[in-house]
Amino acid sequence: MQTKRLISQIIFLIIFLFLMFTNKAQIWMAFLFLSIGLAAFFGRFYCGWICPINTTTRVGNFLGKLFGTQKKGVPKFFKSKGLRVTIFVIFLGALGYTIYTMMNGQKFPLPVIIIGLGVLFTIFINENTWHRYLCPWGILLSFTAKFSKRGLNVNQSGCISCKKCYNACPAEAIDFDKKAEIDKRYCLQCYKCQDSCPVDVISYEKEN
Repeated sequence: MQTKRLISQIIFLIIFLFLMFTNKAQIWMAFLFLSIGLAAFFGRFYCGWICPINTTTRVGNFLGKLFGTQKKGVPKFFKSKGLRVTIFVIFLGALGYTIYTMMNGQKFPLPVIIIGLGVLFTIFINENTWHRYLCPWGILLSFTAKFSKRGLNVNQSGCISCKKCYNACPAEAIDFDKKAEIDKRYCLQCYKCQDSCPVDVISYEKEN
């Protein structure tokens, strides 16, 4: 599954770069907003299979681990609800300005700026912090994804509570009490949890 996902990410990254360099960023923005709407029905497939930020943070994650600059766990500061609200408000202002510049035949490189921030955070903090708490597009997608009836689910009767899925998740989307439970608001649909499950009880399905 991870090979298929990587191929998909590379293809969409090439499309993204082509649209950026040919001054057709509005096409990608329209596609992104469509994906935000579709997340209400299918979950955050955009994050796991399409998003150029997720793709490029692979590089940041690799470099952070290579040079030992990443922190273990999510620093408490970044879990602050106030910080998330502040980031989101700033993002909405920047997004509004981006749309304004597009309507006037200009451009503001908001997507490129966010990609740069994502890579830096994964190098010096970690990808869990970025995906779960800081990515502004992720915050938008979480609003609609919570309504989705489809997504990755754990068969509770078969779960052996080994926590391998919990440790594999790059977005802290798995809650653990006695059994694993995936929160669709934060699940990137990267399938790392499914690949790590030793008893094969995680699958993409529709809730009853």
